[in-house]
Amino acid sequence: MYLKKEKEFQYHPGIEKIIEDVIGGGTIARADMVGAAFLGIQLDELPPLCVVGKDVNGIYHVVKTAKIQAIAGAADVLYKVKKNHVFIVGSIVTLGASLLKAANAITAIDKTNPAFDSITLAGTIGAATVDDVLVLANAVAVAGSAVFKYTPLYITMNPVNLTVANQSSGLLVRGTVNEAVLPFPVDAALKALLRDIRFV
Repeated sequence: MYLKKEKEFQYHPGIEKIIEDVIGGGTIARADMVGAAFLGIQLDELPPLCVVGKDVNGIYHVVKTAKIQAIAGAADVLYKVKKNHVFIVGSIVTLGASLLKAANAITAIDKTNPAFDSITLAGTIGAATVDDVLVLANAVAVAGSAVFKYTPLYITMNPVNLTVANQSSGLLVRGTVNEAVLPFPVDAALKALLRDIRFV
């Protein structure tokens, strides 16, 4: 008889209270994650506790974000962000979920520094401060005209296998979430949009 050893991985529990969820959950789009790396590792599984929005076909998409880690200097087309993001070249971003800033496309992502990623945009979206959050936008826009690509609606409740099509997740509508274990950053404006979810 032979014993087989396997390593088991478990995400930190982050949902502290469920008051209401979407009955039956929702299908999560995996096409958005093609080429995306999380903390430098190519994703084959989407972690739970992601903010998602719904498209016109009823498919749910991750509302991608990244937190500014350091001020890049005078050039406001370069933004240094923490590595826990899944943006790819071509993504369009704006500065903050309040949608007050301009939006522009990512032209390059430099992941060579172990402390942060450097994101270069086609044009400035404004001066950033540490802990500001880049948010996925729908199209290039001037300040005050940016819109979400997917309006933030819910938070996913379980991991999603990205190697298999049409995978679903539970979707939290109302409840309490531990912000410290969210895989991707949220700012105050994003939390306000998720008005029935309490962040602690």
